[in-house]
Amino acid sequence: MNKEWVHHIDRSKRMSSEPLHKAFRQYGTHNFMIKELDECDGSEVETKTTYWIEKYTPEYNPVIEKVIERVEPIVIQEPVKKERPKRTKPDYLVPWNENTRGDGKKLGFKIRGKNLETGLCTEYESARVAAEAVTGNAVNNSNILLAARTGRTAYGHKWQILESREKKRAVFGVNKKTEQIDVRYESVAAAVRGFECSDRKGILNSLHNPGRYSWKGRYWFYIR
Repeated sequence: MNKEWVHHIDRSKRMSSEPLHKAFRQYGTHNFMIKELDECDGSEVETKTTYWIEKYTPEYNPVIEKVIERVEPIVIQEPVKKERPKRTKPDYLVPWNENTRGDGKKLGFKIRGKNLETGLCTEYESARVAAEAVTGNAVNNSNILLAARTGRTAYGHKWQILESREKKRAVFGVNKKTEQIDVRYESVAAAVRGFECSDRKGILNSLHNPGRYSWKGRYWFYIR
């Protein structure tokens, strides 16, 4: 009897359309109670239920309701997963791997650092290379570049930029989702114009930190 009561409550929560279950949702189960009318064994449940329903004709229990139909388990079949067709990569896309991504060590301005203690001057291919050699962390390159441009010192060195970059340097973008090279431009300015914007900070930040920062959904690199 208790199991049957719990079953009715569960059916109500599953949005059953039976009158009793609709009433549970409308008035709340606390406004209903269960009461024993008769005793029988398992083989007589359906007959006894039909008998009492026909005798009292309750509004929430139509005569056509069958107990055996009410307690049958519902079998839910899992949807069949359809395999998506594999996408073929266009021929013009180049895989982004260790050979194409670069390490960033040869990018940027050549720079010279003078050790303030020893007076020894050392030339580096870029500020990243200098930062890695002096501090052990290439991320400190921005401080070195700032010191070189403002005439200040950083990390015990006096820094100087040895060359200017007047020539255009071609760049390419690696799509973050596909990890493919999908755009190329003859210069940073051309890339900025290609995306119809005027701010160069985003692409320059990505170029100076290869594979770390992105701009317009892509990682950017100079073409060697």
